[in-house]
Amino acid sequence: MSLEEMILRDEIRREPRSSGEIRRLLEAASRRLEDAANTSIHPETRLEQAYHVILNCALTALRTEGLRVVNSPGKHRNALESLMFTLGVAADEVSYFQQLRDLRHRDIYEGSVHISERDAEDAVGAAATLLDKLRCWLEGRGSRL
Repeated sequence: MSLEEMILRDEIRREPRSSGEIRRLLEAASRRLEDAANTSIHPETRLEQAYHVILNCALTALRTEGLRVVNSPGKHRNALESLMFTLGVAADEVSYFQQLRDLRHRDIYEGSVHISERDAEDAVGAAATLLDKLRCWLEGRGSRL
């Protein structure tokens, strides 16, 4: 699959980005990462914030490419999948991000999941690594924020 195939399946669409949009998205991701790293917060909240950093990275990479996720069921799944085609994230990492998406969903909507400190720490580490990768990717492209 590719970004073009995702466009053909109506999962993402072309849309020009607005001035300062990438900078705002990066700032939001940084704030969420700061919250996720705060060990005084419950693991459930930390994992949720880490997941949002990961999702935000996916959305930022898409917006940098002039693309946006179509607002439909599965939009988070599609955004995470796009990481393979924007930032070159390995399939196994994307699979882990999809697991986090599922954990977050079940925790919020079903309350049927226990999130451990280890789960939260792993998610925070993955989020920090992805945000670093996004920043390097943006710098390598000479992207104006």
